[in-house]
Amino acid sequence: MGTYFSRDDLSRLRALREVLIGIEDRPEGTDAPRYWSDARDLELYDRVFAARIGWKWDAVLDEVHRRAGLGAPRTVLDWAAGTGVATRAVLGRLGEAPERVVLVDRDEKARDHAASSVREAFPGVEVECAAEAPEEEFDLCLASHVLDELDDRGLAALHGAFRRAARVLWVEPGSKITARRLSKSRDALLERFEVVAPCTHREACGMLAPERGRDWCHHFAEPPAFVHTTGEWGEIGRELGIDLRSLPYSFLALAARPSEHDPALVRRLGRPRSQRGRTLVDVCDAAGVREEQLLQRDDKDLFKRLKKTFWAAPLLRREESGRLAEER
Repeated sequence: MGTYFSRDDLSRLRALREVLIGIEDRPEGTDAPRYWSDARDLELYDRVFAARIGWKWDAVLDEVHRRAGLGAPRTVLDWAAGTGVATRAVLGRLGEAPERVVLVDRDEKARDHAASSVREAFPGVEVECAAEAPEEEFDLCLASHVLDELDDRGLAALHGAFRRAARVLWVEPGSKITARRLSKSRDALLERFEVVAPCTHREACGMLAPERGRDWCHHFAEPPAFVHTTGEWGEIGRELGIDLRSLPYSFLALAARPSEHDPALVRRLGRPRSQRGRTLVDVCDAAGVREEQLLQRDDKDLFKRLKKTFWAAPLLRREESGRLAEER
């Protein structure tokens, strides 16, 4: 028995994690399993796994804020809302609450949990629930950690909901299979949208070039400091075998309006690889994906931070000299 979680709770969390990890690798043509059996499963999921998803959303929202902002959506659709973590993260960043939020999920228990959590956190917002996305336009459409569960029909339905929205925020795990599927969706949606982030361009995804078949577009979020100092999260890491230092994710931020892309801006991908006197980084811009180097002598502070963390300096700027510097 754990100190912070009962034996039954830890067993539930292990079972949930096993199902979630297995969804990506399930046999083709089989439906994704349901993973919540009762209210306690939902509570534990929200406390542990959704919390980690929320930290990924924080990283995405930080970047979107720097790049273009969220605007002031009056209506928000959360497609496959789960326990509502994406909606809560987004509403917490908006200067003005939307007039209406629609939470869509196939599981009635999840919809009820999500609605209760959103209403508790944002009592002034009108919250609706639905098993399927309504055939109407929304200012902002959210999707989170759903791509692995979708067959071709489900993916077409999700794209359809996106195409009825003015803006899209879509966050997924940072695994190779999922991230490459997300890159394909990105290119399929270019006919309707401009890419706000992570890309600094609207050309075809460089990760889908034939020579990049072993690579994928992913990033790392910074876990909150308390994860490394509190007994509760220490128990989670130990009992569930979770690396609390690592939060890999992939994402898309799209907007229907035209977007200006700064040709000097470059997106850093994946993990930096520190060597003596330099750090090797994978970068992406309109010219494609490639490896470049950052020299310690050019920016000692950046070199030190990239050596220590996965998530520092996601955006770089190409200076007139040709070298890359951190985008401030």
